[in-house]
Amino acid sequence: MSQYGYVVYTFRVHRRGKKTDALPLGRLSGGEDALPLLYGLLRGLEEQSFTSRDRYLRADHIAPLGRTVRFMVKIGQSGQTSEIIDPDNGEAVVFNRTGRHIETGRRRGMIIAPSGSYVGLLVLEVHGRSSAKTLLSTALKRGLLKHVNHVLDIEAVVDDAALEEYVKKANVHAVTLRRAGLPTDIAEAVSMREADADKGQLELRITPGRIKQFQQNLIARLRGDDGARRRLLQVGGLEFSELSMSMEVGERKTTLTVTADRIPSFVYDLGRTLPSDEVFFREVKSGAGEIGAALGMTVGAGWDAGEWTDKSLSELLLLPMEVTPDDDGELVTE
Repeated sequence: MSQYGYVVYTFRVHRRGKKTDALPLGRLSGGEDALPLLYGLLRGLEEQSFTSRDRYLRADHIAPLGRTVRFMVKIGQSGQTSEIIDPDNGEAVVFNRTGRHIETGRRRGMIIAPSGSYVGLLVLEVHGRSSAKTLLSTALKRGLLKHVNHVLDIEAVVDDAALEEYVKKANVHAVTLRRAGLPTDIAEAVSMREADADKGQLELRITPGRIKQFQQNLIARLRGDDGARRRLLQVGGLEFSELSMSMEVGERKTTLTVTADRIPSFVYDLGRTLPSDEVFFREVKSGAGEIGAALGMTVGAGWDAGEWTDKSLSELLLLPMEVTPDDDGELVTE
């Protein structure tokens, strides 16, 4: 059974063409506040769906509170055909799915944007390895650029020293390297046909004994260039596609995930049972201060407090409904 949890991304906002000049989230270059703008874009996604090729996104249950916005998104995919049968009724066909139909799932999320901070958090629910990050971030980026000519950088580089201190405090339980597809010699050793080798999964698990040595200077290796991360994923002559490090920081269980082509991301575990809305948002909010401080967000007294005016609450920003093929799920901003 897949694990439930949430992943935390950092974001910054800057004027188009001024990539190095991040702005305070509560005071953009035109005096705008980034949080009501992002809230307005989510409301736009409530009015109309956003699609990219066969992928689908729509938002609902959007609730602003202080310097946060809670929301839910439906994510899905079309393009499949199938027959849905009822095994308790003689396997009778109860529904014929066509390529136009979209199978959806729900993911919860929260945007956290202290007014004076240059860094905010985008928190998204994950189930297994599935979240709404790619399509949602594309939609928000396109919308902010369209309406106020500002660029939203999600997964911006975090503060190395703070992140290193965060990992140093962690109680690391295990490091697991994963690879999709089996090398020929291993496939032969387990009597797997060559045609099926690409479907195989290979895992290498490092448990206490070698953990502390591995943990030393980890951040410097993770935060290096793509080549440094690729070398981290090469063990015993094999190239792995992903590394995950399960650990506890205080009372929270988390998994640090590393790939060769993306900066590291944390997944905070919530167990194998779907948590209620109350539990999910309570866990996210209770950890936001600690996690945010480690990732470069300004967290002072009353950082999460803020009033919403009638004008802010009425913000509604529509965006292009479909990503062009050239976007490939991401937005080229410069």
